[in-house]
This record gives sequence, C-alpha cells and structure tokens, in this order.
Amino acid sequence: MRYLVSILLLLCTACIQIGSDPHPMRYYLLESMTEAPLSISSKSLNIDLELVDFPDYIDRLQIVSHNDNNGIDFSDIERWAEPLQDNLTRTLRENLALTFPDSTITVSPWQNSTADAIKVKLVINKFLGKFNDQTQIDIRWEIDNGNDQTLRGHFIDQQPIGNSYRDLVVGLNNGINRLSRELAKKLLDQ
Repeated sequence: MRYLVSILLLLCTACIQIGSDPHPMRYYLLESMTEAPLSISSKSLNIDLELVDFPDYIDRLQIVSHNDNNGIDFSDIERWAEPLQDNLTRTLRENLALTFPDSTITVSPWQNSTADAIKVKLVINKFLGKFNDQTQIDIRWEIDNGNDQTLRGHFIDQQPIGNSYRDLVVGLNNGINRLSRELAKKLLDQ
C-alpha cells in the first residue's frame, strides 16, 4: 500500500511540474544615493528617524501598482527583497549619513536614541506608480529639534515611468533620494 501511495504522489508531482509554466520571482531593493549629496556637512547631529504610518496595502512583499480603474494591482512575480518599510527607512538613513557623515542616525523604534535627538517623523501616504505614466509618492514629514521648533512638510513626487516593474522601482527610488535631499536641507538649518 505504501508503495502505491508513493507512486501516486510521484505521478501527481510530475503532472504538476509538466502542466505549469514556472515564472521566476524577481526581487528589487531601494538603494541609497550613489552620487555625492548637495553638500557634506561637518555638523555632528543626533537624528532619530521614525516611520510613523505606512499604508497596509503597500506593506507587503508584492510590488503594488496603480491601474486605470482607480484600483491597485499586486504583482505575482515582482517582489521587494525585504519588507518595504525596512528598506525605505534604511535608504533614507544611508542617504542622510552621506550628508552628515559625523552624525548618529537611529531608527525608531528598533534603536534607542538620546533625549536630545532631532526627531524626523514620516507618514507615508502613497508609494506606488502607474505603468506608462508616473510614480505617485506622497509623504508628510516633521522635524522636531526639541526646542519648540517643529518643521512640517509635504513631499509629493511624480516622475514619468515606463511599462516595467524595474522602471517603477527606479522611479520610486529616485523619489526617495529626492526626499532625502529635501530633509537634508532642512536638517542643515537645525
């Protein structure tokens, strides 16, 4: 009987392999800036970076795109190589470290910062794009230096993209690099 069950399982496995067309998964990461920042500061800041809100619909490994019907699509084979929240936060941290190489940059809530840290809080509203159209990045930010001075801003970025997930990821990556430059300019004034 065991012999018969083993043969049946083997045949079922073979049928599944023959009948399916395997699509290899493709994985993407946001990467920090490769070009030199606008200016490198000798300031030694203590910065605490916190992602306060991140939409559930993009908090997944599948890459999300916008479609013509005011809806969203989740890719079956195009994936983020790690949780997008972690990748986005690390990319921002690395970009800020390029401008402020002598600074300490922590990421809340995983790392402890000091009480005098400049708090940079981010609310991600949109982080996707529409093929053959443009990216859609909408991020609200707040910089609190602890001295009753809080700066608030709204970063919106829309860049043209082609018809591939690679184009979408490159466009989103370029937007995060632009956000990094905007935050760096504001932090230079702190």
